[in-house]
Amino acid sequence: FREGEQRSQDPGSSNEQTFELTQRLKLLAAGVAALVLTVGGLQAYQNWAFIKGKFFGEEGLETFDEMYERIKSRKQRKLDALQTFATTVTNPNDSSVPGVYICGNNKYHLVVDEGSFDYIPVFKRLDVFDNVIVKDIAIGEKSGALIDQHGDLYQWGAGFGGDSKKPVIKGKHLEKVQISNDTVYTLTKHGEVFYLPENIELQKEINVKEKGWLGSYTVNYLKLKTSKNNIKDMVAGFQHLVLLDKDGCVSTTATGYNTKISQSYGQFGLPEFSQFDEPPKINEVHDVVLLNKYMKNGQVFQREITEISAGDYFTLCLDKTGAVWAFGKNTHGAIGTMINYDTEIIPYPTQVQFIATHFKRNEFPRCTHIEAGGDTAYASFSSSNIYELFEKSLKSDRNVIDNSFTFDSLPEAEQNNLHLSWGHGLKGELGLGYFVHGTYEPKKIKVLNDVKEFNEMTNKLEKIKVKAWTVGRNHSIVTLENNDVYVWGDNEYGQLGNGKRIRASAPSTIPLLLEPENNTKMKFSKFNNRLQLLDNGKIHQEMVAGRDTTAIVYKKD
Repeated sequence: FREGEQRSQDPGSSNEQTFELTQRLKLLAAGVAALVLTVGGLQAYQNWAFIKGKFFGEEGLETFDEMYERIKSRKQRKLDALQTFATTVTNPNDSSVPGVYICGNNKYHLVVDEGSFDYIPVFKRLDVFDNVIVKDIAIGEKSGALIDQHGDLYQWGAGFGGDSKKPVIKGKHLEKVQISNDTVYTLTKHGEVFYLPENIELQKEINVKEKGWLGSYTVNYLKLKTSKNNIKDMVAGFQHLVLLDKDGCVSTTATGYNTKISQSYGQFGLPEFSQFDEPPKINEVHDVVLLNKYMKNGQVFQREITEISAGDYFTLCLDKTGAVWAFGKNTHGAIGTMINYDTEIIPYPTQVQFIATHFKRNEFPRCTHIEAGGDTAYASFSSSNIYELFEKSLKSDRNVIDNSFTFDSLPEAEQNNLHLSWGHGLKGELGLGYFVHGTYEPKKIKVLNDVKEFNEMTNKLEKIKVKAWTVGRNHSIVTLENNDVYVWGDNEYGQLGNGKRIRASAPSTIPLLLEPENNTKMKFSKFNNRLQLLDNGKIHQEMVAGRDTTAIVYKKD
């Protein structure tokens, strides 16, 4: 106790405590001062116009109306600059010369490589692809990929970052191209699938040896390992690729180059890759067994798939009997099944329901075509009278009800075409004439089902059939048999090509392409200002929807 008392009375110890307390108070004061200065500086910055007017007179004070007009004027100058650029011909070639026209999202310079415009609401011609006949084209979010008539692959856009005049893959007889998860996938005429990163710098890292007639050589792409090299079609979602082989079997794989995907939404069609499981490895191909096989009367049969399509996180398949199958994300009803907690994600093939409600009891409907994009699905149907089919089949001694039943064996009957859509529709993707959050019940696209044109040969109005579909993330385009073009859906980036940024909830026509002044089409634009695609018997124009863009390309007949 005495030793402690002596220490407490030690003057050195008291000085140390006083010093420590003084330092703490200084630090606290410095912190408070810094906080006051920070808050004061922020307030001064926010109210600088008032302070300037208070201390330096009224001349420096900017009123709210003046500030609003200044901001409004700056915005209007940008709009005027865009309008001037959009209405200016930037390429001397007219639409009779093959090439590529594109409109929409220009954040990654997919539309034009000049100016600072984030979007272009009218079709502009890409100079680099003048006089190019296209086999296939895919436009992703950051880059585009094109296969020319010789089967060589070209790329453009900021996501690519290379020379668009030089082919990325040459001499491999490429037929089709898709972009998914920053990776480019190509299909050869021999049924092989190659893939490579969309960025040119990552492509340089690939050095794969490949054997040829004159020895081995280095290539900048990889080959997808499939069970058989007989792939005839492929479609891509946001993070998955769907393959269809010549036997009518479907397989899927996760896409990407050097990074795995974080989650599965059931788009692979395999229960072992549900939302609760580890997603599949990228570029590892899996057969969709529950779709390719089915059991009947204790026997296993193979289901033949004729068409495939893919949205962002779901897959559509059409079999030979005309039934539509779907699997994947059902948040907005894209799988065609009632939406609830248990069916929000369906990782196995399920048949799209509620189709029969659009047909009479004596009609036999079958799907003839499917399309998908984003969270929306589309299908075209034809129907025939059941009793007439049965009667004609008996007269022709054909057994309709057996295991080998196909629609190819049925006698022809009068058929009605019907176009349906289901899934997400908040941006007008469904084409119904109104906006809806989502629907799992297929709805009739009335405009497409009621388009008519006067036939001078028969002297009456006749329905015009749909010739081609193309679907982006949130917008859709169809081409009719008379080459009229109808568009609908999201138009945030001007991807509908009508010069506006207003969403369209129902199919509508778009204006003619911008032509040089010496083009004869300009003379008739005042009387018929709707786009009709070129088809001269040798080459024809074709619409292609990108993710947030739309292109017009030229193909050989």
